[in-house]
Formats: sequence, structure tokens, C-alpha cells
Amino acid sequence: MSAPPLAEVALDWCHAKSVTAASTSGNSDKARRTDLARWGRAIKTSRGELVDEEELLSLEVDLGGLTTRDLSSDSLLRALDLLKRSYSPSTLQRQLSSVRGLCRWLATKGLIDTNPFDDEVLQVRGRTEQAVRAFTPEDVEAMIEAAAEPSKKARSAWPTRDQAIIDLLSATGTRNGECVALRIGDIGGADRPVLHIQRGTKSGRAREVPLARHTVERLDKFIGERDERGMATTGREPLFIRNDGREFSTDALYHLVKRLAHAAAAHLPDDALVHGLRHHFGLQLAMRGVPPATLQQLMGHRDPRTTSIYTRHASFDLINALDDAGWLS
Repeated sequence: MSAPPLAEVALDWCHAKSVTAASTSGNSDKARRTDLARWGRAIKTSRGELVDEEELLSLEVDLGGLTTRDLSSDSLLRALDLLKRSYSPSTLQRQLSSVRGLCRWLATKGLIDTNPFDDEVLQVRGRTEQAVRAFTPEDVEAMIEAAAEPSKKARSAWPTRDQAIIDLLSATGTRNGECVALRIGDIGGADRPVLHIQRGTKSGRAREVPLARHTVERLDKFIGERDERGMATTGREPLFIRNDGREFSTDALYHLVKRLAHAAAAHLPDDALVHGLRHHFGLQLAMRGVPPATLQQLMGHRDPRTTSIYTRHASFDLINALDDAGWLS
């Protein structure tokens, strides 16, 4: 008897889950479909098949050509090894939850002989400590250098804008949504330039972050080029725009950072790229001894326990630096 197409049974399971699962708990239907698509893409990649990573994930496309026989423990282990290189433990746990639920359902329906997750090696423990996945100062410098000389294939590149974006994200801790919501008029300050972050904030509260001189210089250069191109530069205009004048989106910002990180050989998981620049800012301030209360205000954290992640990580880094220098020997 031939094995059922994986895309078909996966769609049936997603539909069953969306009908029966409580709306207030568990993964969403969109998350389940996205997770299973990632598994399909990883299974194909691990077998040497060519996969276009730039294409949007699609359950039907990424599971296309696969059958339930491809859900063996060996196949899933190879795929898991690939996923571990690109995603954080928390994201990986959710991805495992989705494919584990599918396999359990398939086994119950008699569509697979054995559940591959009966194999103990397919268990992944989550971290008890939240990791700070940050770009290093060397990474940031290399990304700014890469932005200055983009590849000819990067048709969406705008060197002065891209340099200003990386500089601003790494020097202010601005989140993705906050960055694309910025307006030119959000740069102000009488005695010292500050960035007013007041839209797209996670906490819903505005905050001000002092701007370094090099950040202001890059922003001024970019805005000057906009003016030369005949693009509007009034205070109400978006701070960052595309080459054709349209507003930047969070997806566009993600792909810009991904392109520059790749060009600079700066490695972080895909789900931590833009946030890796925010983490860079928080960690650098913590390592320089900025008081936790001040750091909390600059980062826009509601809960001081979130800020403590940076101070704990900074302490570990300082201890490791002393150890590397032979001070603790």
C-alpha cells in the first residue's frame, strides 16, 4: 500500500486542530502550518534537494513530494540538526511540538506504523536561562562596511540609508516595529540629539534614547541624499524609506539586516537578526556599567527582570574575559 502524501495529511491535521483546539492556548493554525513547512524544507535540504530559502513558506509546496514514510526518526533527526543551526531553543521547541502532534495523530489514525517520537533521541530540552543572542561590535562594524559597498545583485540597496539603519538599531536598541514607525521629526533635542521612540513600542510607552555623534552624522547624510533626490524630508515623513519612496516594512527591514549579516559573515539565527542589534545595544551598556534602572528605561522594558538578562550575561562575559587574561589563574 502506497504511503499518503504528507501535504495532504498535514492539511487534514491542521484543520482538525483548528476546529478542536482552544483559542486561548497552544499554537495557532498559522504557526502549525509554518512549522510543518519548515520541517518539510529541512527534510528536503538534508537529502540534498535544492530549496529556495527566499520563497515564502508554504505547507503545500514545502511538503510537496513527501509522504508519511519521510517521517522516520532518521529523517527527522537530520532535519532537526539543520533547524538547530537557525532557530533558538524556544522556537525549536514549538516546531517540535507541531511535528510531534502531527506524528501522534498519524499514528493514532494508523497512517504510520510507529511514532518516530518514541525514539528518545528526538527530545530537545529547552534552556532554563534566556540567552542574549547579540551581534558583537565587530559584527556591527562589518555590517556597516558591507552596507557601504553592496553587491550588484542587491538592487534594493541604498548605502547611506543601510549604514544609518544598522548604526541606529545597534546604537539605540530600537525594535523592528519601532524602527519602521520612526519619523524624521523623531530626531530632536536642544542640548543633545535624542531619538524619540513613540510609535510601535511593545510596552505602549514612549521613550527617549540619546544619539551618538556617528549615528547623527549617518542619519544626516542619508536625509541629505533624500533631499537631493527630490524626496520629501519634512518632520512627518517616515525616517526610513525604500528606494522608490515607499515606507519601509518590518519584512523589508528583516531582509535588509539578513543580507548585510550574510555579507559580513555575522552569524545569528534567522529569528534573531534584527533583535540581535537590539541585544547588542543592551549588552554593551550593561558591560559598561550602566545602572539597571537606566538600562531598563533606555530599552523600554516594563519588567526589570527582563533587563536583568543583560546584566547577568554581562557578568558572565566579564568573568570570562578575566579568565582569558589569566587574572583568575
